[in-house]
Amino acid sequence: MPDARRRDLYAAFADLLSYPRGQVAAAAARAQALAGARGEAGTALARFTAAVGAHDGTWLEELYTSTFDLAPACAPYVGHQLFGDSPIRGPFLAKLAEVFAAGGFQPREELGDHVAEVLRFAAQAPPAPALDELLRDGLVPALEKMIASLEEPRNPYREVLAALLALLALLGRGSADAARAAQEVAT
Repeated sequence: MPDARRRDLYAAFADLLSYPRGQVAAAAARAQALAGARGEAGTALARFTAAVGAHDGTWLEELYTSTFDLAPACAPYVGHQLFGDSPIRGPFLAKLAEVFAAGGFQPREELGDHVAEVLRFAAQAPPAPALDELLRDGLVPALEKMIASLEEPRNPYREVLAALLALLALLGRGSADAARAAQEVAT
């Protein structure tokens, strides 16, 4: 996948996994076009796009809040997913801040380990071992845990998480387990 397309995909998913502020339908359409209509990611994004189109912005804001803010099991923070509330998360955030600073990135709205901020960093960072490690060893297992934690299998945000997981596996930044998990969510 060309680097510009990869960056655009990461940016679109960052918008999809940020608090919805009206940009969601456009970001979903952009992500779907970049991912392609076929395959696990395209199918999952099509389901998300259909759900977004069937409701108003208030519904999506409430869904985002109930999915990510009120359900700690699905908190969209890589460090939380990997380490919970343990003291290890602090050093993880510090290391992440170093990686971001070295790449000239400053998180916009959230803590650095928020999934959307990690994706924004990936969208602007040049290919590097540190980025690959963050995606493979951080984001992928966090997404797997988030998907597993969603009790409602028809939650449209589950589709976004599954699409991202499938794309990371396709880009070689996921594991065989990630590819299987994405396939299971898609079925």
